[in-house]
Amino acid sequence: MPLHPSSPSYQHHTTASVAPWKAERIAFEQAGRVVQVIEPNEMVTGIGNGRIGVPLARLNEEQFRIAVDAARADLAVAERRREANLISIEQRLPSRIRTAEAELQLAQRELERAQKLSRSNAMSGSELDTTRTRASTAQLQVDSATAELAQAKAEQLALDAQVQQASQRLAEAERNLRNTTLYSSFPGQVTEIHAVPGTYVKEGDPIVTVQMVDPMLVEFEVTAANSRRYQRGDTLGVTVTDHDGSQHRATGMVYTVDSIADANTRTFTVSLHVRNQQESSVDLHESAEAQLKTKDIFPLNIGPIVTGDQRLLVEQRCIHRIGEESFVWKVTNRSWNQLSNTSDRGLTIQRLKVNLASDVIPFLGTWNFVAIEFADPSSINLENDLITGQLLALDGSPLEPEALLRKQNERVYLEQTRWMLRAGDTVRVALIPDNSNIGFYVPMKAVRRENGETFVHVVDDMQSEPTARRVRINVKEEDSLDEDSLILCIEPVDPGDLVDGAHVVVRGTHYLDDGDRVRVVPTQSASVSVQ
Repeated sequence: MPLHPSSPSYQHHTTASVAPWKAERIAFEQAGRVVQVIEPNEMVTGIGNGRIGVPLARLNEEQFRIAVDAARADLAVAERRREANLISIEQRLPSRIRTAEAELQLAQRELERAQKLSRSNAMSGSELDTTRTRASTAQLQVDSATAELAQAKAEQLALDAQVQQASQRLAEAERNLRNTTLYSSFPGQVTEIHAVPGTYVKEGDPIVTVQMVDPMLVEFEVTAANSRRYQRGDTLGVTVTDHDGSQHRATGMVYTVDSIADANTRTFTVSLHVRNQQESSVDLHESAEAQLKTKDIFPLNIGPIVTGDQRLLVEQRCIHRIGEESFVWKVTNRSWNQLSNTSDRGLTIQRLKVNLASDVIPFLGTWNFVAIEFADPSSINLENDLITGQLLALDGSPLEPEALLRKQNERVYLEQTRWMLRAGDTVRVALIPDNSNIGFYVPMKAVRRENGETFVHVVDDMQSEPTARRVRINVKEEDSLDEDSLILCIEPVDPGDLVDGAHVVVRGTHYLDDGDRVRVVPTQSASVSVQ
């Protein structure tokens, strides 16, 4: 076998598990009755940065609208009280003070005249006392009006605070009303539903679980020594095996390496970020047999489930309108009582005219049904026939009514998209090789021990005929496994006796002596044998 420096490892790949990078059990901030919840596996966009977001759930808004109206009325009352007090400060009380001051001036002049008359004995003492009392009363009225003005100004500050409190209560009520619609803070996929429409939930009760699906985390365990080889930003190869055995290659970047070992296994977890990608259940391309697709098919016998009667109900998306006429697309190669052929996702469909018999009937806050009647009742079997959902072009765009008008009997694909990496999947990760033990590695059967010496035979082809040259070696303590065979790391006793590219005898080395002629025979393992 040719000799080259290498660094074999016990394990070049390891099994890793897939986990979501971000996952959250999302809840409402207030209590209420749920009226709508999104369906599982739906993709949602996070709210913020100009994005509107996809609603996850809704609460009954009635009590919150009442709270908003009550808070708005309280704010109006507080503002009116403040305005009334302000009028007293700016108009009523200043006018009262001026009136009291005028009366005080009059009383003081009358008192002065009374005092002059009293000194000349032209007025009795009782009349003088009455005039003096009138002047004192006028002064008290001025003081009282001035005090009321000061009190009104102090009350104005309190009324300003009451208006601010009422405004804050209104803002909180409006916020609670807005929060009756639940959104995710990040884009992802709905993985679990914890409440159904009609459920009364408390503040903080989880409604749905949303997980981020791109990127995903790939986690595997390594020993303490190997964990130091991985640094944030290193890239590793990831192999994903599909259900049919096909393999997909991806690249993962080291995100974190645990700083604390697991107490039970004494291993460290290495986490990778791996970009995820969606895969279609069918191969859609322009040369495909069908040029249309749909994501749903529905039975026709669901009336008793929705309304409890025998009306013929279909989901609103199943109805296609062309002008003033309405149609549904009947599936002709499948039926309710027929098992699906998973290898054939194609549907043969036929257009049937229907008449709408009711307004929209909401169901569980998610679906909207409409009662219909078939123009030709004999063309449909209500118990077994299926109809498609909305028809789309292969690129996902809706069809124009003119395009639908030209179609009568068509073939479409029933398409479902799935993610390549799912939480809980297992993948294979290529480990970073350990370059600390680079050396010459040979199979154990190539090493010979005799008379206290350890050696290998190297093919010397410098002469006319190849000969076996004995090279004394030292075997390092390290060994490894290569394809279930034990290999040893060797080094020459005399430096330079083993060089890169030298050929070592693997088979038959125990029959050779130093200088024996050998003949190289190619084998599957590219080794050298003795002949």
